[in-house]
Amino acid sequence: MQNNVKKQNSRARKGHKQRNLGIKTNCDSVKFKSNQAACEYVQATTKKVKNENAIYPIITEETPNSEKRIQSQQNSSKLENLIGDAFGKDLSSFTFNNSLENNQEEEQETLNEFMRDQVKFEEIYSYQKNYLNNQNEIQSHMVAILFDWLVEVAHSFHFKRETFYLSRNYIERYLLRQPNVLIAKFQLLGVAAIFIAHKCEEIYPKTLKDFHRLIQDQYTIQEIEEMEVAILKCLDFRMNPNTPIFWLNYYTKLWDEYIVDKELNVSLKERSNESYYRYRELVQLFDVCLIDYRFKKDEKITALSLIYLVIAKSMQIFEDYGKMASQQAEIKCFFDSNHEYNQIFRQFIDQSDLYLHFDRKIEFKDLRDVVCETTKYFILRFDNALPRVLLNNQDFIDELQHEELLSFQTYNRNTIETINYLLKQKQ
Repeated sequence: MQNNVKKQNSRARKGHKQRNLGIKTNCDSVKFKSNQAACEYVQATTKKVKNENAIYPIITEETPNSEKRIQSQQNSSKLENLIGDAFGKDLSSFTFNNSLENNQEEEQETLNEFMRDQVKFEEIYSYQKNYLNNQNEIQSHMVAILFDWLVEVAHSFHFKRETFYLSRNYIERYLLRQPNVLIAKFQLLGVAAIFIAHKCEEIYPKTLKDFHRLIQDQYTIQEIEEMEVAILKCLDFRMNPNTPIFWLNYYTKLWDEYIVDKELNVSLKERSNESYYRYRELVQLFDVCLIDYRFKKDEKITALSLIYLVIAKSMQIFEDYGKMASQQAEIKCFFDSNHEYNQIFRQFIDQSDLYLHFDRKIEFKDLRDVVCETTKYFILRFDNALPRVLLNNQDFIDELQHEELLSFQTYNRNTIETINYLLKQKQ
């Protein structure tokens, strides 16, 4: 919400900091084969570029770093391996220096007025989510694979989550306006979209050659440039929408403010290890929901529903999340009950400035169907490793503002596996 101000204030500091750290990002040449059969993985060759900080093939049966994990998974049932304990984390990997956190000075009334303006602003960027209806070659599983790969690209380049979500927005709007995009140009569309997005969002942009290394066996630099121009023209140069992660961050901020005077120790953005991992769990669930094309619910409702479920999980309201993920009856019964947690969350929604549209506020009952549907994504095995740029950099973590630390995109290698499993269960 205040990204532009934060970027200007931290530009000099980040430049000095990154020079000292010597952060370097390299990537592999990747072949994109999204015309393969739905939900299949095929082996693809990977060409190393300088070091091991590489992006793996986006469609692969096995990767070197996950070979042992995949072998161990085969020794037990599929569902048991997908379901992970989100709280079995190593909280000793890093610590927070709370003395460096800045005070929030903005008045709540001013913030609410600004956010209402943002909801109204969305009207010029609104679009239908059935963008595959006018596509002959591109199918839903191909969209999931492309988005998953773009998350991995953003993670490898140390980009912010906003960068990925901007590229996702560009791709969906382009597919809606441009019918019958060829599958041979689909990865080119993804690379050009994240190339544009990173120039809009990142303080230190990469060169076009950095992105060309991702697909140098497929397309030329000139083709990337031509696709970039095509996207800009197709979208009428409207490249600054409010993305879903923008609203998720706003709702988490409101939740933390709401529980200040409550007997709840389940914050999402407090500068502590527990809150950090809780937030990481939330955004990984949010990623997998929005990567899955079949999930077309309103993104604001999805964000609030996941906050509802993640907080409930932190409070240990439900005992068996495996059962809850496969059978929604329990969560439906609980949501309709007069449980104290439901009263707290209903009050949070009623008192907060949450608008679905400019003229319609969100109500607690609006969450019911989406809460039940998003529960199934809790079979996702969470990846709680620190983003690559933060590994072994305690000083870097201490210097960062907390919002900036939370903003790095992370990649969960179980995303496509989870979506494929859910697809097979539905068939």
